[in-house]
Formats: sequence, structure tokens, C-alpha cells
Amino acid sequence: MAERRWHVIPTTAPLCWLYLGVGAVLLLSSVLTLTRTNAPAPVLSVIAAVAAVALIVVAAVGLARPSLRGR
Repeated sequence: MAERRWHVIPTTAPLCWLYLGVGAVLLLSSVLTLTRTNAPAPVLSVIAAVAAVALIVVAAVGLARPSLRGR
């Protein structure tokens, strides 16, 4: 069987910029939802905020270290 690897960091710089943009929009949306809600923090908004931060980190690593792209 062929060994399959997960490719977490995007393979090209434009994809890294796209990930960065999507992560920023998702994080902004989650923060706005959390600040406008009077009830306790909605679980899905918190999960979306954590996923957005992870997406931003992955994109930043891809932009900062081109040798890691596609790995």
C-alpha cells in the first residue's frame, strides 16, 4: 500500500493568502457573534474562533517557511 500523508500547509503562496483571508473573516465573524450575545458563549462560535486561529497559524507558517509548503 502507498503511504498517504496529510498535507496541512498549502502548497502555494496564493493558497496561503487565501487561507489567511478566510481565517481572518471567520475569526472576525466569531468575535462579533461572541461580543453581541448576552447569553453564555455559544459553543459553535467558540469552535469557529479556534478553527480560525488554527487556519491563520497554518497560513502564516506557509508564508514564512516556503520549504514547508505541501508537507
